[in-house]
Amino acid sequence: MLPLPTFEYAAPTTVLEASRLLGTPGSRLVAGGTDLLVSMKHRLFEPRLLVSTRRLGLRGVSVADGVLSVGAGTTLREVARHPTVLEHLPSLAAACRTVATPTIQGMATLGGNLMLDTRCLYYNQPAGWRASLGYCLKREGTVCHVAPKGRGCYAAHSADTVPALWLLGAEAEFVSVRGVRRIPVSSMYHDDGMAWLRLEPDDVLTAVHVPLAGRAVGHRKLRTRQAIDYALVLVAVRAPVDGGLWSAVVSSVSPSPIFVEAATPADLAEAAFRACQPLSTHLPAATWRKKMVRVEVARAAAALTSA
Repeated sequence: MLPLPTFEYAAPTTVLEASRLLGTPGSRLVAGGTDLLVSMKHRLFEPRLLVSTRRLGLRGVSVADGVLSVGAGTTLREVARHPTVLEHLPSLAAACRTVATPTIQGMATLGGNLMLDTRCLYYNQPAGWRASLGYCLKREGTVCHVAPKGRGCYAAHSADTVPALWLLGAEAEFVSVRGVRRIPVSSMYHDDGMAWLRLEPDDVLTAVHVPLAGRAVGHRKLRTRQAIDYALVLVAVRAPVDGGLWSAVVSSVSPSPIFVEAATPADLAEAAFRACQPLSTHLPAATWRKKMVRVEVARAAAALTSA
């Protein structure tokens, strides 16, 4: 069993207090801990202070003025089972249900999924395994083993709920000592596996707001097994309204989600195929994963047209 590193723990009672603590170098926010604590055991993160959200009152689902608001600390299970989500946002419910196992869904939070670290075959390993390769560019090393001649980190964005939330027009609400701001989920991510979030260190995600009157969105997740595994390809597709364009967001193939549009489902699948260039961040061949982008986009679009 891998031990956790030594750290201090704080459970503030206000979001502003949490933000001030996060402004301290070496601090990290923890909610469900289903990803962060594993990463800490692998020595991918060694924070001096963990700031818990458990006493901040960030849990719950409400509806007002046609918008569903979900507290960032609400578990994926609670989101997936909520009647309003099931009726109006089935793609979000489906995305929550594909995360790991039911047990983890009962601990992991929606906010934690939006903030999820990027993943890579060479990065998400115990320290001893990584040491045998000389570590990697994202953690302790100087070379990205995925693209040794490249200049950056290509760890893949793999958060299950993000493609669906992106196409549903969701906004994330953040609070810090500077005030409150809302950011479209579509604007949250950098194309950089090391610095994947467009946020300040002391930003606290407090809620996710999703319009209920959005267009129909479909969700697809390709993985090695139908439980536990992170996605090899993650897809959301949105149907057009009044002659508009089909849209897709593809994730798990690059450091940030990829957005494409086209006039028809067939064109959308081809546009996604051309836009996505998976690298060897996963064990299955990148060439096969690229071909499956076309397949999964087509499947998601077909499900919407037959609904």
